[in-house]
Order: sequence, then structure tokens, then C-alpha cells
Amino acid sequence: MLHLLPSGLLGFGQGAAFLGICLTSYWIIPFLHGLTISSTRNVPGPFLARFTRWYEYFALLRGKSHVEYMQLHDKFGAVLRIGPNRYSFSDPSDVKIIYELGSKFTKTEYYHPLLAPNPDDQNIFAIRDPAFHKMRRRKIANLYSMSTIVSYEGAVDRMNKICMDKLKKYAIEDRELSLPDFLQWYAFDVIGDITVGSDIHAAYLQDLPDQFNESFRMMENEGDVTGMISGVHMANNYLAHAGIIPDVHPWVMRLQSLIGNKGAAMFLDFTFRQINKYRASNTKDTVTVGSDSFLGKLIYLQKEGKVSMSNILDACGSNIGAGSDTTAIGLSSIIYYLYNNADVLAKLREEIDKMAQQGLISDPITFQEAQSMPYLQAVIKESLRLHPAVGTILPRKVPEGGATLAGTFFPEGTDVGANAWVLHYSKDIYGDDAASYKPERWLEPKGTNDLRETMMFAFGAGSRACIGKNISLLEMTKLLPQIVRKFDFVFDNSSPPETYCAWFVYLKYNVQVKVRAIS
Repeated sequence: MLHLLPSGLLGFGQGAAFLGICLTSYWIIPFLHGLTISSTRNVPGPFLARFTRWYEYFALLRGKSHVEYMQLHDKFGAVLRIGPNRYSFSDPSDVKIIYELGSKFTKTEYYHPLLAPNPDDQNIFAIRDPAFHKMRRRKIANLYSMSTIVSYEGAVDRMNKICMDKLKKYAIEDRELSLPDFLQWYAFDVIGDITVGSDIHAAYLQDLPDQFNESFRMMENEGDVTGMISGVHMANNYLAHAGIIPDVHPWVMRLQSLIGNKGAAMFLDFTFRQINKYRASNTKDTVTVGSDSFLGKLIYLQKEGKVSMSNILDACGSNIGAGSDTTAIGLSSIIYYLYNNADVLAKLREEIDKMAQQGLISDPITFQEAQSMPYLQAVIKESLRLHPAVGTILPRKVPEGGATLAGTFFPEGTDVGANAWVLHYSKDIYGDDAASYKPERWLEPKGTNDLRETMMFAFGAGSRACIGKNISLLEMTKLLPQIVRKFDFVFDNSSPPETYCAWFVYLKYNVQVKVRAIS
């Protein structure tokens, strides 16, 4: 994924490049479209959104589109125009039609910036053809299954120990810490270890140029020492903006080919090094499906002729590019809501301490043990509900023949979708207390939560839900009990936490770490 995206034309340059290249075509054409489609003419929304995609583009550029779309749905209702041919929905009956398993609503041109020139090399996240996506997903789905991820527990345990040691150090030094930044370092270290394995990961240190001579060891070095986090963030930021005006992407790529793509080169160099080191340390006969690392499993599949080299690059890139952000944002939101709701924190600690006293949990806690803790699982789910990682709609294309949604006929080719933030804060779905932090809502008897479960979009929905969901949950589920048992966080309340949406919705706040006093 990362190797397909430019990472040097962002920030001011991003806006300037896009504006300079396509101002005329992206104003006139959508303007005419917005005037001529009679069946959708009366769908409400911001005035400018009727005529141009630039409304959505600048909403994203402001960094608050996740909040703005909630406010707009409150103002205009269950169907909202966000562009001349682009609509956001909040009614569960419409959302189910768009995203249900077997739906004929396919992904849109929004994902074109992730597509490779060769169809066989396509990024699995961006593939639009459902049959091709199903075939590609089937090849690697087992690597993300619940039965397989237990083989990644060793990597998580290794990084969790470093995480706990670093938090204790921060507590002793009484230093203020940007916890979301630290958790980003943690998530990057973990997914690096899971993906390429600890031995290979450590060996990478020996051959890097001086400026990257610390590999992913971001927690140990307290920073983005490789520059990969900034590269990932720029790539994801680019995807979100270029997806709104995808015809600009080829022009940007031409310009990128002239000035070079340092981020992509760094990622490709890293991945090829790991593949070569793995092959050098494992003979053909010893590379098995049971290999501990994700990369080892992929190389086994390549040996069996089931995946190509480009598939390996894509899978590793997707792990690192999307997996680290998803986990870091999830952990940041869980800790923020948990430690700012004393009653919830007390209940979770009671559950953890009780199980520890009964000898029902290990140190470190296993994934299976953590999964058996109902209140822990409710805390995680409720936090992901109030702060889903993605803040834009997940657009789908209306299929041949058109479709009727929210009582309006939408012609084939129309872009439609839903925003997780809009759904997760909907009173129609989660009740009048939808904006409140209430893990208990997930502990109600089975059958009462069906709609809430269906509309939980923290990892997407349907056949295109996040393939790495289980790995992210593995990391969150194992780390959180250890942190809750041993640490307190004092939040800097001099300023409210900040959120910024650039596809992913990043959370920023500072804390002081305190070692928990345990009687």
C-alpha cells in the first residue's frame, strides 16, 4: 500500500498542487451535473456541495469533517449531499443495503490512488471488483484469522514489556507525555515485530544508513527515528484528499516521478531487506506455514505459488500503513475515555484484580484470558464507538439499474456511503445517551443489541471490513489490562484534547504517568 502512494506533496504543497492542476475541471463539470440529475435535485446539503466536490475537499482540509458531517446530518436529516454526485446516509435501513454481505454496491474511484498499474498487483483494500477481491482476500485471510493470530502473541508480549518499562520510566522521571504519540510508537513497534519477526527486525539495524540506524525501535528511542510514521501519515492524508478528486492522482504521480518519493523508497528498501534476510536465515525446507512472523507465512504461501512478490509487499505495507494507525488511535481513545470516567475505571480494575486474585489471568495476560473479561471487552467496544479511527464516509457506487435509498432514486454510478462517526453518535441507533460513555450498553442480553452491533463501523462493514481487525484487537486487548493494573494517568486539563481528521481521526492530549498504588 505505502509504496503506491506519494509522500512528499502534502501540507501546503498538496493543496496548491491540487488547486493548480484541476480547478477548472472540478468546478464546471460537477456544477453541470448538480443541475441536471432531477431525481436527486432535492436532496439537502450545503449549498456549495450541490455544484462542486471542492466543498468536501475543503471540509477535510479543515481537519474536522468527522464533526461537521454529524452536525450536517443533524441539520439536514438522514440523507446528506456532500458533493454533486456524492451522498452520506445515516438511516440503518439504507446503510444495510449499501454495505451488507453480497451487496452490489462496489467501491468507488475514491480508492484509485491505491491502485497499481498491473491488475494482479492491486492493493487488496482498493480492489473494486467483488469477485477479484474475494479471490485475493481468500489467499491471505487465514493469516488474519483468530486461530492464527495467537502465533503473534509473542511479538505483542515482547513489545508490551518494553511499553511497561518505558511508562514506569516516565513515571519515575515525572515527565509529561503525549500519550497518543507514545502509543503510535508502540503500535508501530508491535506491527513491525508481528510482520517481519523480532530476529529479522533486530538484524535490520546493522545495515541501515546512519540516519535510520535504529530500525522501528520507536519506544526505546522515544520518536519516529526512521521517519516511517510521518511517511505513513502523509500517505494516508494524500489518499483522503486525492480520493475526493481522483482524476488528479495521475498528474501528481507524474510530478512525483520527477522529484522522487523518499517515503516509498524507504518502505520498499525495508521490506526487501526483511525478505532477503528471512530467506538467508531459512532454507526452503524450513519455511513453513507455521512460521512465527507474518512475513514468514507469506513467503511460505509464495513458495506454494499462492501469492506473488507484489502481494507480499502489499500485505506488509497494509499492516504497517493502516494497522499502526488503527491500533494507536484505538488505544488512545480507550485510555482517554477510561481514565476520564472514574466509575468505569474502578469497575474494570475490579474485574481485572478479581481475576488476578483467583489465578485466572497470567502475567503477561493471554489473549484468551483477556477475551473472557466481559467488562474489558465492553470498555474497548464503547471507546471504539465514540472514537472510530476513520472519519470520512466509506463510499460505494450505486449498481446498474440504480437504487432507491431514503425514498429517493439514485442513478447507477452515484457515490453513496456512511460515516462511522455519524452512525456511532446516532440516537436512533444507540439511544438518547448516544454521546455518553457507557460500556454497560454492550452487556445487555443478547438480541437487544442487534442494531447496535450491525451499525458498529469501527472496522468497516460487510465483506470489505478491515482484514487486520483481529491483529489490532489482539494488541489492544492484551496491553490494556496491563496498563490499567499498574498505572494511573493525570491529564493536562488546561486545554481540551484535540482531534484532527485526515481520513484517520487523530487524538492529541498530554498526561503525566503515575505508578498505581496497589493495596
